[in-house]
Amino acid sequence: MSQLKKNRSRIRLFSGAVIMLVLTLGFNMILTSATLEKLYIETVLSKNNVVAQDLQRNLETALRFGKSVDKFIGMDKLILEAWQHLAPKQKKTSADGTGEDDIVVSITDPDGHIVYSSSAPVVGTNLPEAARLPMVKGTQTPVESHAVKHEGIYYLSLPVEQGFSKKWVATITVAFNQKQIKTLLRTIVMKNRNLIALVLFSAMGLIVIFLRSLNLDPSISKKSLGRIKFKISAAFFIIICLAQISLNLFNLFEFKAHFLDVSTQKSVVISEFLKQDIEYLLAKGLNIRRLNKMDQKLADVIAVSPELEAISISDTKGQPLYIATQHGMRNLTMSENNKSSGSGTLFLKSDPDGTVTQDLLNTRESKTDALAGKLTIHISKDFLFNKLKAIALDSITVLVISIFFFVELLILERQLIDRQIMGDTPAHRRQVHYTSIRPVAFIFFFGVDTCISFLPLHMAILYNPSHPLLGLSQNIIMGLPISMQMLFTSMSLLISGAWCDKRGWAEPFLIGLFLSGTGFICAWLTSSSLYFLIALGLVGMGYGLSLMAAQGFVIAHTTTKNSAQGMAQLWAGVYAGSICGGATGAMLADRMGYAPVFLVGGSILLLLIVYTFFMMKDAMKRPRPPAHVPRPSPTGQTLPSSRKPSVYSFLFNRKVFTLIVFYGLPWYIVLIGFMNYYSPIYLKGIGVSQSSIGRIFMIYGICLMYVAPYISKIAGQAHDKKRYLVMGSFIGSLSIANFYFFKDLSGVISVTVSIFLLGLSACMIPVRSAYVLDIYITKQLGGGKAIGISNAILRLGQVVGPILFGWLFITMGSDSGMAATAAAYLLFTLIFIFVG
Repeated sequence: MSQLKKNRSRIRLFSGAVIMLVLTLGFNMILTSATLEKLYIETVLSKNNVVAQDLQRNLETALRFGKSVDKFIGMDKLILEAWQHLAPKQKKTSADGTGEDDIVVSITDPDGHIVYSSSAPVVGTNLPEAARLPMVKGTQTPVESHAVKHEGIYYLSLPVEQGFSKKWVATITVAFNQKQIKTLLRTIVMKNRNLIALVLFSAMGLIVIFLRSLNLDPSISKKSLGRIKFKISAAFFIIICLAQISLNLFNLFEFKAHFLDVSTQKSVVISEFLKQDIEYLLAKGLNIRRLNKMDQKLADVIAVSPELEAISISDTKGQPLYIATQHGMRNLTMSENNKSSGSGTLFLKSDPDGTVTQDLLNTRESKTDALAGKLTIHISKDFLFNKLKAIALDSITVLVISIFFFVELLILERQLIDRQIMGDTPAHRRQVHYTSIRPVAFIFFFGVDTCISFLPLHMAILYNPSHPLLGLSQNIIMGLPISMQMLFTSMSLLISGAWCDKRGWAEPFLIGLFLSGTGFICAWLTSSSLYFLIALGLVGMGYGLSLMAAQGFVIAHTTTKNSAQGMAQLWAGVYAGSICGGATGAMLADRMGYAPVFLVGGSILLLLIVYTFFMMKDAMKRPRPPAHVPRPSPTGQTLPSSRKPSVYSFLFNRKVFTLIVFYGLPWYIVLIGFMNYYSPIYLKGIGVSQSSIGRIFMIYGICLMYVAPYISKIAGQAHDKKRYLVMGSFIGSLSIANFYFFKDLSGVISVTVSIFLLGLSACMIPVRSAYVLDIYITKQLGGGKAIGISNAILRLGQVVGPILFGWLFITMGSDSGMAATAAAYLLFTLIFIFVG
């Protein structure tokens, strides 16, 4: 009978591990495929850009000789040649070109009216507004190139300018269907499905081997049970992480092969264009050693092709004549002793896989084609390495996010492990631990933040310029969804705190989930900007109720010794869910559009109601009426407790007031003002990519997820929690001082260190809640209500932060503003020490 129980436990643990494995690998593949899709689009656009630029040069050259775009003889031939370079393997469905093409090359007038095209049916129609060339900001000059996706079609547009006046007379547009990219990704998945299956089944085999070696006898000691639980968690973590790393490495190698292939194709296209131009000159009687400004022409090509290391033209003996590299150009025919020059021979030694060679033929010298020289293009290994390094960073980011996702699943699995090892008895089920809120918080924020990255963008789609909401401009309308959500969140925080104190955490939490889920589904269904705002108000109301109720759960299931640790576990789940949900939602939106993601988020929240009801029903108890807390007197005697204090009395209590004004508000001002407002602007200004900015910001979340629980455990056991708050304030002021003193050495490193210090400072947020709960007046007012009031007021710091930072930098300048911020923050910390 005991052996049967052990086998059942192993089967359940195995089932849980396999579910985690499949979900984690699936989550990883979703993130990875989105990253690869972006990269594949970039490579395809880069290749198409070469062809479009060649067509642009040909048209502008013809226009300089007096041709007109309206009556351009030979335009169809030029377009056909460009189309054949873009789609050499594609065949039209009919001889007259009326079939639908995956790639379409068109010439439009500046207003977007299609005049010529490789696809006859589109001639006479107009390009979509989004695909037309925008103007350089503040001018009437078009941008040099414009790439955009519209309704599943990618458009690449380049302007055609006439004469020395640079008058914009036409636009070249290359359009290709997104199914090309989808086909690429599908090919990779299908071609390598055996590898994916191998990784999956290998991981499952390792899990089986590990579980068979475990002793799951319930009669063993409690100390041994703790070691077994640790072994199970560690083994699952290692096995599933290794499976994810294997997939990421495979995708990295797969992209390397693709990138090298596309770079080679692009080099072939460039070499064919150059070959045509050079052979045209040779056919006119020019000698290959007398090609005027050929080194400059090669340099112009290299300048717009960063993946090329060098282009060289050599004679029939292999002696280089013209060379252009990313660092300069050289005409070696000008040298008296060509053979002694080592500048060109350096480029003759190259990797055959990264070299494209074309024979240059002179048809004028004989009736048969005569070899006049060779054209050689060298693909840059440095550029390939840098590109792979960027891809590796993206892969690591994906891996880290998927590990966040997996760790939260592992915490859910640990609850199963406890039941399998300790026994699924009623007594054990009734033991409610504060850590059980962490997976709930993770799922909650995963659902809520799936839509966080595109709320203004979806509002822009719903905006009707002919009937604007309240007559407001589009820029203002785009900011309303977030404002509406935050407004109702602040209101519901106050309601939820008092509700938790009177009736427990369960009612406001479940009702909040229902309101948020319903709000997201309404947002999915509506096509009106007004109703969208109402839906997000509903989301904000539910969000505030559930967030405060989750803190109410921690308050109800912790004591003064472990309340900080309980809050840390809650916020760890919150930030893990926010990071994973935000990343997933953005990638789903890129595939499905914005509206369906609201349905996904709403469904997650509504399903969480079911999970919470069944998994945490033993914690859903109404609180007992609070016992009268005797008021201590200066002599040590206790006095009868007075009536319940008012909100005014609570806010102007010396400890509460100093905590909010001199600790909480300054910290939120610095956090939001520096990290969310100033840092992205500064990093973008020094050329840091958006992906790298996102990776830097993840450091803050990692601190709250994995550092805060340990700090809170230590701080929670301390009698005086104020010292930890003071420490957090000092670290916060140090973060601003670090940026002020060291940004000139390395701006990226100084911002990274500052955000890490802000993350360490944020680890004191759970300690702040525990500190508030320890104050005597909080016990009189009610812990939930007190936390709700303080949180609602502290949100003012989030509103003031960007405004204050912007005002400081306008009036004082960046450096002086930073110095003033650090000094003011330190001053407020000192006031908190001596007054609080």
